[in-house]
Amino acid sequence: MKNDDLPDKPLSDDPEENLRMENELLRLKLKAELGADSHHISNIDPGIENEFLKNVLAFEQNFANAKAAKVYDLVGKPAFIKAVDLTDEQVEAALEEISDLLSENNIEIYFGDNDEYDNRTKYQFITEELFDHETTFMPMPGMTTCFDYEEFHPNHKKDIENRAMGFLSEWFKKSLNEKSWELANEFILPDRQILSKADVAAQLTRIFDSFTAFKNEKYKFFDVGFQLTDGTGIGHAEGGVRYDAILENGEIVKFGGPFKLYMTYEGGWWCIFHIVFPGFEYF
Repeated sequence: MKNDDLPDKPLSDDPEENLRMENELLRLKLKAELGADSHHISNIDPGIENEFLKNVLAFEQNFANAKAAKVYDLVGKPAFIKAVDLTDEQVEAALEEISDLLSENNIEIYFGDNDEYDNRTKYQFITEELFDHETTFMPMPGMTTCFDYEEFHPNHKKDIENRAMGFLSEWFKKSLNEKSWELANEFILPDRQILSKADVAAQLTRIFDSFTAFKNEKYKFFDVGFQLTDGTGIGHAEGGVRYDAILENGEIVKFGGPFKLYMTYEGGWWCIFHIVFPGFEYF
């Protein structure tokens, strides 16, 4: 990387002090050219910080001047055979070859759990969708551009189940609060009354404060479903749960029964807007 505004000669006879001064110049350059704030990182080796700042500057300059280009063009327009014309064995070899090519160009693709999508699905996505996708993130040495398959093909059932799992985990840790990303900003009760996230979080805190701990939890999902219309939707996760709630005097209160978490989908995110759960009441 070339930085024309950096001095050719050392700013100081002390190598470490020279690095610190150069780092300050790099931070000023980032601010002046790109409006990017880069504050001094304490307790870090000046050499490491120098390399970090240079990489950031290179990335920001590259991004600021980048024009949209198809991934296919960025990786050299490789020849490939369509998935439909390959046997399963050929697809496996072709996927390995095309994945190596992407890695050589600092491009990685996340497909969720390794066994969630077969090789044909992966290969077809890369060659028939990703290659045609335009991006302004240019491949750069030392930096990796990542694409997530599920950003192109959302797995709503998995997302709803993950959101429910997050709720269960935080419930048993008694850590659900106003900052919990599983909870929607507004909750809707059966009589259509609307409660704020803060109101629900306050009620959760009151419930959690009634017990010292939740133990021996067991749960199972019975159903996960959703409906989507024009980029928005509703969904649910339901199942059965049981657990022990420990009072301050050591007494155990047993909770158990069906649960159902109602969710809404907006802006690419599922969140809970109504809770039916043993041990939880709105009032």
